[in-house]
Amino acid sequence: MNTLLNGYFWCALASLASAGATFLIKLSHQAGDGWSITRLAYLGSACAVYGLGFVCYTITLQKLPMTLAYPLMTAITMATVLLIGYAVLGEAMTPTRMLGMALVAAGAFALAR
Repeated sequence: MNTLLNGYFWCALASLASAGATFLIKLSHQAGDGWSITRLAYLGSACAVYGLGFVCYTITLQKLPMTLAYPLMTAITMATVLLIGYAVLGEAMTPTRMLGMALVAAGAFALAR
C-alpha cells in the first residue's frame, strides 16, 4: 500500500475513533446523573478510544501533510458524528445540517488541493 493511501487509512481510523469517543461521552450522559459505575465506564472507554485515535493520528501525520490530514480528519469525524446522531440517537437530519456537512466536505476538499 503506498504511503498516501496508507495515510488516508490512518486518518479515517483517527476520525472514527474521535466520533466513537464522542458517542461514548453522549451515552455517559444518558446513563444518569452523578458518577455511577456505568457512567464512569462510558467515560473511561471514551478516553481509551480517544487515545487510540491519537495514536492513529500521529501515524497519519507521518504519512500525510498536516494541511491535508487535519481538515480531512475533521470532515470525516463531523460526517460520522452526524450519521451516528441520526441513525443511533434519533437526532434530526435537517436540510441545514446536510448543507453544512456538504460545505465542510467542500472546504476539506479545497484545503487538500
